[in-house]
Amino acid sequence: MAGGEERRDALEAAVLSNLAVRLRKYFATVAAAYSFFFYGTVIASYWLAVAAISLLAEAEDNPVFWISATAATIPVIVLAGLLSGAAGPKTGSRTWRQKGRLAGFIYTLTLALAFLTAGTLHPALGSVSWYPALAVGHLLIHLSIEREAYRRGEVAARPFLVCGFSALATTPLVFLAALRNLVAGWMLALSLMLASYSAAAFVALKGASRAFETGGEREGGELRGSPEGG
Repeated sequence: MAGGEERRDALEAAVLSNLAVRLRKYFATVAAAYSFFFYGTVIASYWLAVAAISLLAEAEDNPVFWISATAATIPVIVLAGLLSGAAGPKTGSRTWRQKGRLAGFIYTLTLALAFLTAGTLHPALGSVSWYPALAVGHLLIHLSIEREAYRRGEVAARPFLVCGFSALATTPLVFLAALRNLVAGWMLALSLMLASYSAAAFVALKGASRAFETGGEREGGELRGSPEGG
């Protein structure tokens, strides 16, 4: 009798522990999806405002205007990162808590290099140099942070890999469009960026739902699920 109660208590404790692991994984993955929606909205709002200013100032064909607008994305993204960090949850992936600050440095570095390189490129390509810079930034974040968090079972998806790869793969299309028409190039870049961010957010949300659908099921009286949760 006592042995049965102890076994039941142990099983309930294991279930609760497994649930806590899956909850941490779920919220960490949902937070990644939120970040893509948040930054996608910020960047889209910025570039639409830039487009409006270019039309009002009759600078839509001025390469200097567009290269300057590209340089201004750096403080915009840094400010967005500070606001997102202040509003984001303090719990979640252990790897992201330890290495998350690298993300800001990586984005700043890739965008700064894009701005410095823009001056040596064709003016039309310089106006969309931010697009491959973001793609490279996403891939570097995957390699330096996300891959480890996923391997340790702290997150249930790899949205930075999805977003970075899809953006890098479509960069030639953006460059070809920009060479034909500067404004069309950045409009296509903005459109594809939003599409890649939406795909990344979908992958993250789908992974988060699978964390509950497949985790913690019992096979042969034992609980399945990663022992790591952040």
